[in-house]
Amino acid sequence: MSLYEYWCEQYDPQPVGSVDVNTEHIAQTNPTVVLFKLLAALLITAGMFMLSYYFLPLQGWQSVAVSSGIVLLYIGLAFFFVPSPNVDNLGWMGGMLDDPFHYSDDWNRSLLFWRGTLGPGRFVAGTILDVAVLLGIAKSDPTPCSYEYFEQQYQEAGQASIDNATVSELSSREAAGSEAHHSCEEEYQDKYGLSSTRFLINDDE
Repeated sequence: MSLYEYWCEQYDPQPVGSVDVNTEHIAQTNPTVVLFKLLAALLITAGMFMLSYYFLPLQGWQSVAVSSGIVLLYIGLAFFFVPSPNVDNLGWMGGMLDDPFHYSDDWNRSLLFWRGTLGPGRFVAGTILDVAVLLGIAKSDPTPCSYEYFEQQYQEAGQASIDNATVSELSSREAAGSEAHHSCEEEYQDKYGLSSTRFLINDDE
């Protein structure tokens, strides 16, 4: 990034992506799909383990332990942190050439690179959660726009609003509700001072 790119970016800012923190997972419930994902995840995990094991300057169990830790750390980071680049601003010719007037395209290309780099780890993490849900060890997050999702998102908010209501507000609501249930006989009693509306009918007798 040059000073000229920085100055042009301040004058004409362009959209930049972000890094989202992920804490949810909608599990796959088809056992056949989960089985194929598990086989692919095992191959990916073995490849990542062998890659780190080959390049580490360690021997024996030390290399195995460190390689296992690196793989687990990579899978965890890939699940929780999801780079989301703005693909509309990758530079000239779809990102093949750098935009000399802005540096935001550099950030978007970096986010795109890290999204692809963390993709295999995110796949492995999702597969582990799918297997856990299939075995009943964990519970899947509700699908957006489903009844469970609506209940989880809005029922707690509605209950919180009721819990936060003051005593005076609840008293006024109860009073309004009781007034709405007044019978015609009570209205005549309040208006004419009579104990029953039938005295209005038998008044001439």
